[in-house]
Amino acid sequence: MIATVVDNLKARWYFNYKHFDHNSNCFVIYLFKYTEAVIMKISGAIFDLDGTLLDSTEMWRGAASRYITSLRKNPEPDLGEKTKAMTLPALCKYLKEEYRIATTEEKIAKGFNTILREDYLESVDIKEYVPILLEKFKQKGISMCITTSTDKAIADEILTRLGIRDYFTYIVTCEESGGDKEGPEVFINAHNMLGTPKEETVVLEDGILAIRGAKEAGFYVIAVYDGGEKESEAEIKSLADRYIESFKELL
Repeated sequence: MIATVVDNLKARWYFNYKHFDHNSNCFVIYLFKYTEAVIMKISGAIFDLDGTLLDSTEMWRGAASRYITSLRKNPEPDLGEKTKAMTLPALCKYLKEEYRIATTEEKIAKGFNTILREDYLESVDIKEYVPILLEKFKQKGISMCITTSTDKAIADEILTRLGIRDYFTYIVTCEESGGDKEGPEVFINAHNMLGTPKEETVVLEDGILAIRGAKEAGFYVIAVYDGGEKESEAEIKSLADRYIESFKELL
């Protein structure tokens, strides 16, 4: 078998074998194409939190509505969709202006985080195969961090409660990176903190907006299925370098 490989990240051509064809009086080389058969060394992994590691997308999207309801106001039906990619300061500014909340944005953030924390601690669980994958990455010496729109203290607490906090060197928030997940800033910031070669660093995300941001930042992206992104599934599959239904596919 000849091991020559032409790599274009999306597919590889393998020169599997050749034989002498007596009819044409020449050697024939057989080529086989395997899509998504990318072989790459991984030394760093940037994980999203909600919808990727945690089964929490619907809970997170509903938090703003529950906060507005707690103020005895009626939230928009699509409030979660409108605010899903916002940083916490942007969310608080939007809620204050849209619902004419007579308090500071800092107090709105505190109230929102109180509701979010309660929801996390009561109802959020880890996705299947996540602990096994994280342990596998750890054994292979892969450095890992989190990028999230969630408050850092809450993210730290929920990861600790679920027993996986120690796998991650850093928790990097959109707020401290100066942008939301739709832009490249949080991914660039996380990568700089990890310090791994960019060509050996992967981003694992579930949301279409974040996947766009990670691709804009120039990373190899593994898209992880989440039910909250069904409407964007076709675009996610076309944009990401790889799409998985379950973390079992990476084991």
